Amino acid sequence: MKYYLSSIFFVLLCMGTFMQGYAQRDNPLRVELNANLDMESYNLVPCGENGLLVFFESDKKGSKLDTRLWHFAFYDKNLMQKWLADTALIEGAKFKGFSSDGNNMYLLFHDADKQRSDHNIQILTVNYGLNTFSLINGLAPEKSEAIHFSIHDGNAVIAFNNTRFEPLFILIDLSAGSSKEIKPELEGLNIIQEISFDQDKKQMLIILENYLGKKQNAILALRFGPDGNIERTYRINPAIEGKVINEARIASTAGDTLLIMGTYSNNASRIGGDEDDAGLESAGYFITKFIGEKQEFINYYNFLEFEEMYRALSSKTIADLRKKAEKQKKQGGEYSLDYTLILHDVIPFMGNYVLLSEAYYPEYRTETSMYYDYYGRAIPQTYTVFDGYKYISGIAAAFSPDGQLIWDDGIEIRNIMTFNLVTYMESYSSQTELAFFYSSENHLYYKMAGSPESDNPLQNISIESKYKGDKLMEDLGSKMIHWYQNYFICFGYQKIKNNRISGGKRTIFYFNKLAFN
Repeated sequence: MKYYLSSIFFVLLCMGTFMQGYAQRDNPLRVELNANLDMESYNLVPCGENGLLVFFESDKKGSKLDTRLWHFAFYDKNLMQKWLADTALIEGAKFKGFSSDGNNMYLLFHDADKQRSDHNIQILTVNYGLNTFSLINGLAPEKSEAIHFSIHDGNAVIAFNNTRFEPLFILIDLSAGSSKEIKPELEGLNIIQEISFDQDKKQMLIILENYLGKKQNAILALRFGPDGNIERTYRINPAIEGKVINEARIASTAGDTLLIMGTYSNNASRIGGDEDDAGLESAGYFITKFIGEKQEFINYYNFLEFEEMYRALSSKTIADLRKKAEKQKKQGGEYSLDYTLILHDVIPFMGNYVLLSEAYYPEYRTETSMYYDYYGRAIPQTYTVFDGYKYISGIAAAFSPDGQLIWDDGIEIRNIMTFNLVTYMESYSSQTELAFFYSSENHLYYKMAGSPESDNPLQNISIESKYKGDKLMEDLGSKMIHWYQNYFICFGYQKIKNNRISGGKRTIFYFNKLAFN
C-alpha cells in the first residue's frame, strides 16, 4: 500500500504542475459566444481529434413547412473555427444524444411532444471533413422519451421509455434508412435503466426495472440476439429479506459470466411514489455475479462501511446525515445513511470495477410575505420555495471480480446547485492511477482515487478566462467531458464583469481545453 500511495503522489504533483502551468497561459485555449443565462441554448459534442461541434436552434423558420433552422460551427483541436453551416430540422425537435462510428458524427433529434404521422425522429449525419449533412427520418410512438442512442454495425440503436411503461427499441439501418421496432414482451410495467453491448457476441444487454401494480417486482437483465429476440433473462435475487435493488449497471460480460453492480435500499420503490421528485434513497452498493443464468452471489456494502467517504464531507453535512440515520434506526430499519444518487457507468480499473455516484438533496428556503385582509390588518403568509438540487459528494468504491470491496473514496462537491439532475463528475485513468474531477465556479476540482483523505485531499486550480481583469459574477451548469486522449473540454454559461474592457459585463457560453498528464 505504501508503494501505491507514493506512485499516486508523484502523478498528482505532475498533474498539478502541468495544469497550473496550462491555466496561466497568456492566451488560454478558450472560446466565448454570446449567450443568455435564462435560456441554455448551446449544445457541444466532442468529435475526437477531428475537433468539436457547437450548435443551437435559431428562431428562423426553415424553407419547408414545420421546420426550423439550426446553426452549426465546427472547431479544430486548437479551438480554431473551421466552418459554419445551417440545416433545417423538424420544429419542436430537441437534441437527445450523439454517437460516432469513427468517420462521421451522428446526432439524434426527437420531438416527443407533438403527435406526427410521418416522423418525429431525425438522425443528422455530420461529415466533419467534407462539411456535409444528411438526414434519416424515423417515427417513435407518441409520449415516448429517447433515453439511449448509439451506433453499432451500421445501425442506429434508439431506446425509449414511455408513460405506458412499455419500453421499446428502434433499429435504423444507416445505409438503407429502414427501421425495425423491438418491443420486449414482459408482464407488468417496465422501465429501462441501462443499455450496454457485448461487442464479442454482437449482443445487446439491458437492465430493466419491473413492476407488478405499482410496487417493484424485480430488476432484470435481458440479453438480446442480433435478431432482436431475448436470448437470456437474468433476475437479480436480493437474497436477503428487506433488501431492494434500486439501480443496476453492467460491469463485465466476459464469456458466460455477467457481473452487475449498483445501489440498494431497504424500502421497495413505487411508481408514482413520493420519492419520484427527489429520487430514490440508497443505503449502499451491491455487486452480484451470474454464470449462465445462475446467480452465484450478491454482496451488500452499507455506506456506513465507507470510511474515506466521510472524511471528504463537511462536518455539517455529516451531522445532518447521521441525524437522519439515527431517526431511521429508532424506527427499526437498517442503520444507514440514505442518499439520493445519480449513478455512473462502471469504470474498469486495474482488474477491478469502480462504481461512482453523485449524492444530492433538494434544497428549500422559507419566505414570509404580508397580505392585508378586508379590514386592512397585516397577516403574515409563509411558504416554501424550491432552490434546486444541491450536490454534496461523489461516492466511489472499487470491487474485485469476486465481489470484495477493495477501497472506497469520497469526493466533496462544492458549489453546485442546479435544477437539472445530471452527472457533473468525470474520471480519467492511466494504467495505475484514477482521477475524479469536476468544474465549478471557474475552478477545476480533482482528486486521485484510492488513497486516504489525509494524504490526498481535494485540490483545485483556476480555469483561466479570456481577459485579464475578468471577475466571475455567475456560473451556470459548468461541466467537463472527455475530448480525446488525455484532453478534456470544460464548458458552461457565465456572467463576467471586467471594467477594463468595453461594455464592462458580458454573458457568454464558453469552452476551454484542458489536459491531464
